[in-house]
Order: sequence, then C-alpha cells, then structure tokens
Amino acid sequence: MKTGLCSITLRQLDPAKLVSLVRQSGLDAIEWGGDVHVPPGALEVASDVRKMTLDAGLEVSSYGSYWKVVDAAGKPDPFEPVLESAMALGTDTIRIWAGHKPSDAVSASEREAVVDGMRHALDAAKAQGIKLALEFHANTLSDSNAATLDVLNELNHSHLFTYWQPIYWLTDPAYRLAGLQELSDRVLNLHVFHWLFSPGAGSWGDSTNRRPLEEGAADWETYFQVPLDPSCEHYALIEFVRGDDPEQFLRDAAALKAWLPKEKLETVVV
Repeated sequence: MKTGLCSITLRQLDPAKLVSLVRQSGLDAIEWGGDVHVPPGALEVASDVRKMTLDAGLEVSSYGSYWKVVDAAGKPDPFEPVLESAMALGTDTIRIWAGHKPSDAVSASEREAVVDGMRHALDAAKAQGIKLALEFHANTLSDSNAATLDVLNELNHSHLFTYWQPIYWLTDPAYRLAGLQELSDRVLNLHVFHWLFSPGAGSWGDSTNRRPLEEGAADWETYFQVPLDPSCEHYALIEFVRGDDPEQFLRDAAALKAWLPKEKLETVVV
C-alpha cells in the first residue's frame, strides 16, 4: 500500500506549493481534487499539474472528482470533462459520488437515474482503462456498509470500486471495522484521518473535531491489518488535517509512514 495526500486537504495552497510539501513529507502520491486544483475540463491545468507532480518524483494516485451523476435538480451531470481531466492527469482512478441523497431517502426513479448514469460512466471509463471508485459518504447511495454493498452488487461492474473511511457519525469501532472487512475486495483507496464526533452539535463542521492523526493509532493500525484485493494498487490518502495546517499535515504524514513502513507495505494487501 502506498501513501499520499488528497489535495482538498490543503485547498489554500497552489499546486506547486502542495507538490513541494508532499515531496517534503516523504509520501508517495497526490490525489488531485476537482473542486479547486484541477477543475473538470481544464485540460491544460491537468497536464501541467501532472508534469509538476511527476517531476517531483511523486505519483498521481487518483482524480478526486465531485461528479455526482446528476445535479441537484436531478438532471444528468456530464461525465466527459471529468474523464478527460483524469486522462490528462495520467491517473487510472476517478473518485465519484453516488448522487445527492441518502440511500434511504431516494425514490425508486431517483435511484434508477443515478445507477444508470454510473453505468454509462463506467463503460466510458473502462474504454480508457480507468476505474471509478465511490465516495463512502453521507447523503449518497453509498452512505453505509450495506448501502455501498448494494450499489456495488447492483452495478456489478469490473471497473467499479469504493473508497473507505471511518464513517465519522457512526462511531462504533466494530461497525467501522466490519464495513472495511465486508467491502475489502472492492476497496481501492482509503481516506485517512482521525476525527471525534459530537452528535447534535449542529452543522457538519460544528460536530466534528479534527485531531492529530497519531491519536488514532490504535484504530488505524487495526484497519491496516485488513487484507485488500492484491490485484489492485492501493493508496492510503490523508484527507483533512487539524486546522488545515501544513505543519500538522507533515506530522500526520510521519504518523502514517510509521504505521506503514516500507517493509510492511506488501503484506497489507495480500
């Protein structure tokens, strides 16, 4: 398993500064986000970002898109600019979102629209040798262990995978670990962070308390023991740090590298 950073973690930095920081950290790769650093369809930007990443000795692990299949009004969201940007970045993985609504709140027709849209995108991506991976997140069809399995099984596509992260609002360690185990043969990359959650505290930002990653050592060392599909390359990607602080990122990167020393990387995925 390789290591990296999601560029959305430090949205305030331009690509050159972010590349320099990740190189300093000793991580392997960057997942470039589609919201700020590499907007969909900005192919010259994507090409430039790819070059500066590779020139620094880093990899482009993935394209962190915000493609949600349909827009807020339920109309199809074009996938072509997303696919073209991933190709310009030189990555074989695009992170996508399964719609805008919780899995238990969508109508049958809304679900059908999202699933059909993903199916068409998967076929287009497969033709280019690119995999799609679901964001494991609230307010999507992949918002729980069971719901994510349902989507993966319903589409049953060779190029569809999922990301995994400890669902922050479901704090039961057993549930989190069980989900990773259940999804392990379809998990592509991990979003790595350590948050504490306060139910009923208000907004998403108010209810989450970002902590230094090293405080989550017991949890993450357990997660990293779950074997993933050895036929795929996997990345553990730091996503969000306390205070959006570059120095905190460097400390978190050191913790992640300590949990995944080079001699252990091969054993994590077999």
